[in-house]
Amino acid sequence: MSRQFPLDLVLDPDNSAGAFVHGVSNVEAVTALADTENWANHILAVIGPKGCGKTHLGHIWAESQQAISLDGGNGFVPRRNYRGRALWIDNASNADEYTLFTLINLTITGELKALLLSDKTVPSVWNVQLPDLHSRLKNVQVARIQEPDEDLLSAIITKLFMDRGLKVSDSLIDYMLVHADRSVDSLRALIRDLDKQAATEKVNVTRSFAAKYMPQFKQGQLF
Repeated sequence: MSRQFPLDLVLDPDNSAGAFVHGVSNVEAVTALADTENWANHILAVIGPKGCGKTHLGHIWAESQQAISLDGGNGFVPRRNYRGRALWIDNASNADEYTLFTLINLTITGELKALLLSDKTVPSVWNVQLPDLHSRLKNVQVARIQEPDEDLLSAIITKLFMDRGLKVSDSLIDYMLVHADRSVDSLRALIRDLDKQAATEKVNVTRSFAAKYMPQFKQGQLF
C-alpha cells in the first residue's frame, strides 16, 4: 500500500496582543514598546534570537500605532505616504543601506512618527558600508529579548501547538522541555514534524508518540 503524506496545512499564527506570551525574558522589549513617545530620536531596535517573539511584538506594535509594516529582505524605497506615519522594519539588517539611512534621518527630523527595527543582532554590528549609517545605528536605542525561561518556554510550546490547531497534554509539554532542543525555532520545526507524522498515521500527538519519533527527527530519518 502506498504511503500518503498529508499537506502541511497550518493555521496562520495568532499575532494578536492577547496571544503574546509574556515572561521575564521579554519584559524589557514589552516595556519599551509601550513607551513609543520616549524612544531616543523616536527609533527603537528590538533584538533577540530567531523565534523569540520579536516579530509577534512588531505586529502588536504596528497595529497599535497604525504603522506601515516592512521586511528588510524585500526591496523597498521611501515613499511619500510614509511621511507622518510610524514604520516597522522586520529583519532590518537586510534592508538597503541608503533606504535605511534615509528613513532614520526622516525619523530624527520628525517627518516620520516613529521607526521600529527588529533583528537578531544589535544595529551597531550590522554589516553596513556607509559610515554615516554606521554612526546612526550605533546610537539607536535597543531593547533585548532573552532566551525564554522554563515557564515561558512551556507557554510557547503550547502556543506553537495551538498555531497548528492542536491541543496537547501537560505531560507531552514536560517531556519536550526535557528532551527537545530548547530553541524556539527548533521547537517550531519539531512540532511541525510531529504534526505531519501524526496526520500521516491518523493519530493524536501524545507523549508516547513524541517519545517514539523525536529521536528519528533528530537523526533526520523522517521528513
